[in-house]
Amino acid sequence: MLIEMKSTPFKERGVERPPITFKKGLNVILGKEDGAMSIGKSSTLLAIDFVFGGNTYIKSDGVKKEGHHTIFFTFRFNDTDYHFARNTGEADTIFICDKNYDFTRNSYTKAEFVDWLKKQYEIDFVGLSFRTALSSFFRVHGKKNNDELNPLQGVPGQNKKKSITSILALFNRYQAIEEFKDSVAEHKKKLEAFKDARKYHFISNLLRGNTKYEENLVTIRSLELQLGTLMEDAEKGHSEGDIEKNKQKAALTTSKLNIESEIQSKEMKLRLVNMSLEYGLYPTEADMAALQEFFPEVNLRKLYEVEQYHQKLAKILGAQFADERAAIEAEIATLQEQLQTVKAQIKELGFVGNLSKEFLDRHSELKGEIDVLKTQNQAYLTLKELQAAKAKADEALKKSIEDILLDIENELNTKMKEINDSLFSTPRKPPHIHFIIHDSYKFETPDDTGTGSNFKGMIVYDLAVLLCTALPALAHDSLLFKSLEKDIEDGLIRIYDSTEKQVFIAYDKQGDCRPETRERLERSARIRLSPDGCELYGRSWNKEENKPNEDELQQAVETID
Repeated sequence: MLIEMKSTPFKERGVERPPITFKKGLNVILGKEDGAMSIGKSSTLLAIDFVFGGNTYIKSDGVKKEGHHTIFFTFRFNDTDYHFARNTGEADTIFICDKNYDFTRNSYTKAEFVDWLKKQYEIDFVGLSFRTALSSFFRVHGKKNNDELNPLQGVPGQNKKKSITSILALFNRYQAIEEFKDSVAEHKKKLEAFKDARKYHFISNLLRGNTKYEENLVTIRSLELQLGTLMEDAEKGHSEGDIEKNKQKAALTTSKLNIESEIQSKEMKLRLVNMSLEYGLYPTEADMAALQEFFPEVNLRKLYEVEQYHQKLAKILGAQFADERAAIEAEIATLQEQLQTVKAQIKELGFVGNLSKEFLDRHSELKGEIDVLKTQNQAYLTLKELQAAKAKADEALKKSIEDILLDIENELNTKMKEINDSLFSTPRKPPHIHFIIHDSYKFETPDDTGTGSNFKGMIVYDLAVLLCTALPALAHDSLLFKSLEKDIEDGLIRIYDSTEKQVFIAYDKQGDCRPETRERLERSARIRLSPDGCELYGRSWNKEENKPNEDELQQAVETID
């Protein structure tokens, strides 16, 4: 629990205040009896929220007027004290200190520190945000969570669904619905993956609704009738299997012809290469003699020089032709293997009769159209199945939440009635919460909508949650008590004081309280605030500074002269 906090700007009559110490049960920031304002009651509560990891204090008047400053504080868990410091100017870092509040070299990030508190308070529940849980019950001016008509909204802007989720987690019941949430997430993921596949045309994306699905069924039936008629008109003795074999045989025959054509092309190329290797690329002596017979004046010497060049070139090209021949022969061998495979497949099909090409083409066309339409319909049915599965998972999740909320509702209403009965000598209707569905609720005090009753209801609700859950602390500002009856105040202060958990309240007008309640407040006062130098910061900002009048100014001038 929180043991103490201190800061240099916390002053009393110009002197730094000693550490503000805290205890179990009630801790009072006690204002002046006349209800003096702007003395730092709310700021003190916000400073306490700040050491619990809150941020609202950073924007408070104290920081605006005093500038950024460090708050030192100590928590105690299992008889061990832990000392820290947090500066408003670098609030994301919590420095670890020794017992004298000297900085060590170690620190936490804010997230790490909050997680540390969560574990120390043994409230490390599935789905629980420690700050959201605690902040929801630190109802201090400036935090904007004092809506007495909607007490479950602990964070500004929080909708009812999120408020309910926070309550589920605080009651440590979130884990019970985790399996249902995982199921919803998994079904949602499957549905989104399927939609993405349709979007990118990995599967059929042509069917948009049930009407088209029904139209496809009609078309499929019509095409199947046409296919049946075609089969009847075909030669007798040909089964569906025969037709498929015919199609396979036709495709294999086409493939066989293509391979044979390619082999012929390769063999022709091979013959040309062999001729080049056999006869060469240069003229022989017989070629030279024949040339001189027709052209007596030809310069044979030059021709022989060219011939020698060609012989050298032929040696180089001959090596290239040899490589090319080897490559072509390998290609022919591969094609021959493919040809033998295709021939074997044709032979394996055997004789299946002769069917016309027109018949086979029409048969393929009808089968193709039927297959496309069936694929579309199957994709549509898959989509509907995925949507139905997700809806079922959603419904199971909602039902599980509603069952748990009913348990929480009964527990809270029982505790609120118990607290409410202790506040009155004659029974009065207690505040009541009803979770309408999994993401909505109604909170009211039946037949009593007065301002005082509404604030009483919110305080009673907070106490019920404090007593029914692992919530470690709560804080109530003085504005919550303004409209309460004395009997109610007496009872609430008594309950605050009796709890083992920490309750921080700001209070003034104790002079109007009954003696027993006043004694509790005085005994539990952790800091006393009042005007004239006893404010939290030793000064008040709502007073105008005294300005000298004209006579005082004239006297000052004469003195200088």
